Amino acid sequence: METNENKASLILYQRKTLQLCGIEDVISFDELNIYLITKNGNLLIEGTDLHITALDISSGNMTVDGVINSVIYNDKEIKRKEGFFSRMIK
Repeated sequence: METNENKASLILYQRKTLQLCGIEDVISFDELNIYLITKNGNLLIEGTDLHITALDISSGNMTVDGVINSVIYNDKEIKRKEGFFSRMIK
């Protein structure tokens, strides 16, 4: 049985607000793309005027506002040492 700690989910409201849980790290972000590592794999969010309005890496929760055009899972391995927010927290 899957515990709450292992769950990841996405909730999209009117293509304007995206709530996510299960976020492990933010790799990169700008107004057009947000690239994340989630419990379900790598995730690319594409759109316009994207803003991360809430982020709590310790709980794995995040909210994105803007015009969301696509949400794409990509299971290719990311060649990196640490994500942006992992470095900022240290």
